[in-house]
Amino acid sequence: MKNANKEACHCKNVTYAKIQAAIRQGAKTPEEVQKRTGYGTGCGQCREFIQYLIQDILREQES
Repeated sequence: MKNANKEACHCKNVTYAKIQAAIRQGAKTPEEVQKRTGYGTGCGQCREFIQYLIQDILREQES
């Protein structure tokens, strides 16, 4: 994944790569990814963006 080291959640230092790893390890919903990474539990401004990012990653895996 390009931008793997880019932060998706600044408050919890969650990178794109950490989100992708959580999905590879079996997380299939935003809630499951949040439990594994902690994203969105600080200020919460990243939640909507990361939900779309998760959808994109899951779609890529299906292709």
